[in-house]
This record gives sequence, C-alpha cells and structure tokens, in this order.
Amino acid sequence: MPVWLAWLLPVLLAPLLAVAWTSWRSRDRGPVEARESVEAYERFRRALTSPTPPAVPAPRSGSARRQVDERA
Repeated sequence: MPVWLAWLLPVLLAPLLAVAWTSWRSRDRGPVEARESVEAYERFRRALTSPTPPAVPAPRSGSARRQVDERA
C-alpha cells in the first residue's frame, strides 16, 4: 500500500462514517407509549435533582512521594 493512500484513507473514511452515524442516530423511532415517556421524564428529573459528589481537588505533584518518604 502506498504511503499516500495510508494518509488519504482516514480523510475519506471519517466523513463517510460521520454521515452514516448521523443518519442512524436521527432515524425515526416511531411513536412512544405515554407511560414510557413519563417514566423517561421521571428518570431525567431524578438524575437532575440527585446530589452530586463533592469536588475533590487534584493532588499536587510530589506530595504523595513526600508522605511515603517521611514514613520510611
């Protein structure tokens, strides 16, 4: 396989895959029963109102190493 073809294939395949994925995701799914729609909305509301875990700051570089060295 020529090297130029290896560079050209992703450029040609990426838009084709994007179009295929977009058309599949936007397909008509048909009517939904009212009960299923209400259940999906209730799950959505529970997810939005559930408490989120507290944000934990990222450890600073080298702090873990110092703690291990101090124990030894």
